[in-house]
Amino acid sequence: MSQTQKKIIEPLKKEPAHVLRGIYTWTNIIILSVFYSSTIILLFPFVYPFDKERHFLHKLASLWAISIGKFNPWWVFNIRGRENLVNKDEVVIYVANHQSQADILALFMLSTRFRWLSKASLFKIPIFGWGMTAVGYVPVDRSSKASSEKSIKLSIRHLKKGTPMIFFPEGTRSKTGALGEFKMGAFRLAKSLNIAIVPITVDGCADMLPKGSIWPKVTQVTITVHPKIDSNNLTASELMLKAKEAISSKLK
Repeated sequence: MSQTQKKIIEPLKKEPAHVLRGIYTWTNIIILSVFYSSTIILLFPFVYPFDKERHFLHKLASLWAISIGKFNPWWVFNIRGRENLVNKDEVVIYVANHQSQADILALFMLSTRFRWLSKASLFKIPIFGWGMTAVGYVPVDRSSKASSEKSIKLSIRHLKKGTPMIFFPEGTRSKTGALGEFKMGAFRLAKSLNIAIVPITVDGCADMLPKGSIWPKVTQVTITVHPKIDSNNLTASELMLKAKEAISSKLK
């Protein structure tokens, strides 16, 4: 029996309620993802001529996440520091820690304007990936230098058009939930464009959907939006250290 098969079968033997919760959770995630992605795709040609930055479609993506949260009462999202989110006339770079594949779901709960950098493989998922493309989220294949360069150009375009970007400076999900090493890309970009950084701590997503498991757990997630860090008088390295310190301060 393979390791993947064991991860699926073992919970079936030990925790039937856990498995039923997982089946219910994944069923409504799939249904809601197909519904919202299809709606985004269908509305795209009607929205784009009047809203080239596709902010309305991003609002639908936020509703997707909020709907998933409503249908899963064992996932509770607490938002702190909402006053630190920027208004629509201001552009910043948000940076968040990366605990789980559920992190972006938690960040959508903020219901604020942004685009995000995501691994290119997600954009290949039928319907869901097409919806991501329609909204204008940014794909990146970190193993490809050309893809990384293209993703930075697309991110700069969004920022110059007034839309904040979200980056996960760790680059990949943490295996333990502990904060990993930060890459410099987002901070160099903030410095080059003279844009402030807003750190965000996401705590609890590692328990929602543990890495290496398909079975969701009962958990509370706390999303803390920290005050923005002005890039004017700081180097990119100093920006990174301040952001990392802020994010780690709210991790358990």
